[in-house]
Amino acid sequence: MAIVQKSPGIDAPVQKVFEGLTDPTRLPEHRCNEEVTRMHPRWPRALITCTLIVLLLSGLSLLLGPTAHSLAAAQHGGDGHVYVLNNDLSGSNSITVFNREADGSLTLLGTTAIGGLGSLAAFADGTQGSLILSNERTRLFAVDAGSDQISVVDVHGGQLSLVGVFASGGAGPVSLSYHNGLLYVLNAANGRTEAANVAGFHVGDKGNLHPIVGATKPLSAAHPNPAQVQIDPSGRFVLVTEKGTNLIDVYGIGPDGSLSGPTTFQSVGAIPFGMAFDLASPRLEFIVADAAGGPSGTGAATPYRLVHGTIDAISGPVPDHQIAPCWRIHNDGTISLLNPDGVTAATPSDTFPLEEGLSRNSRFLYVLDSRLLLSPPGPATLSGFLIHHDGSLTSVVNPADITLPFTAIGLAAE
Repeated sequence: MAIVQKSPGIDAPVQKVFEGLTDPTRLPEHRCNEEVTRMHPRWPRALITCTLIVLLLSGLSLLLGPTAHSLAAAQHGGDGHVYVLNNDLSGSNSITVFNREADGSLTLLGTTAIGGLGSLAAFADGTQGSLILSNERTRLFAVDAGSDQISVVDVHGGQLSLVGVFASGGAGPVSLSYHNGLLYVLNAANGRTEAANVAGFHVGDKGNLHPIVGATKPLSAAHPNPAQVQIDPSGRFVLVTEKGTNLIDVYGIGPDGSLSGPTTFQSVGAIPFGMAFDLASPRLEFIVADAAGGPSGTGAATPYRLVHGTIDAISGPVPDHQIAPCWRIHNDGTISLLNPDGVTAATPSDTFPLEEGLSRNSRFLYVLDSRLLLSPPGPATLSGFLIHHDGSLTSVVNPADITLPFTAIGLAAE
């Protein structure tokens, strides 16, 4: 893969793996029934940390203890579904659906073609939010990074029906954010001659995407290796993290969905990656997972406050010491590790957690375990955990029972 801009601390061997994967003539056949060489991928340890930190923050209520309603839902058939974006490199992109039982276990429901085409090069060294659910959890939005498109899919009890495939308004879409009928996409343009941008759309009642005039804006640079786009809970601002420049971009959202900006802010932590707002706080506080900056190259997390479009650091960065830790958020917005050593749960030793999703009642956490960086790459799988009142995790899904394409890149849960 041709990486236009290399982020600090990203191992060259990792990039070479991706370069090989983006050549269709060098892709391995599906290896579901073959033994996978057990090794630890040389993926940057801090990047492995990022999505899990942010996912847990986006469901903050689980760390503060579930509500009586969510407990009742979990104990009385509060089942749902888990969706995986397969990021297919040929044919049609697709989403695999699992039924989520009341105890958190998963059973395969099926796979649905969603049009478009996947890509590995577009995601460079990692992004967040390639597959998302609408607030109402009745619609999925998925990036088709290989064809510069967005697939919109209606959801009916786990059954998927394609609404349509729409141009993303840029090159190499990797991340999406939805709020009250507005959808913004981050076109990363990794490995492309086009410049990266953010593009906005009105989502019609039937799911069709309509580009918004004045909602396509550049990032701070043509190729800053961005990671995620996120609308704040008030619906007034769009944020983008840039790994290559160590910046966080803020755009103002106009009444018609158009964007102003960006205004850029220096990240306090090194290599800002994923982010999520603290939905349990009345203030616009959010936390960014930093891909580096901790001891021995591990990651960290930094809490910020968004005030009238300006970003102020609250504290940190706080190092995690491990690859996939869990965090507590205090009333003053500061954060601390749930476990002193950072170890809260484990996924298979030859995988790295690529994306995560919370059930709608914040009782279960699902992790997309990737073997993309093995040589040759192996199939992805899923881990699942029950989230206890104190934030600790207990496994409810055996990853050995699930096999997914090695290209799988996104996950959403409800």
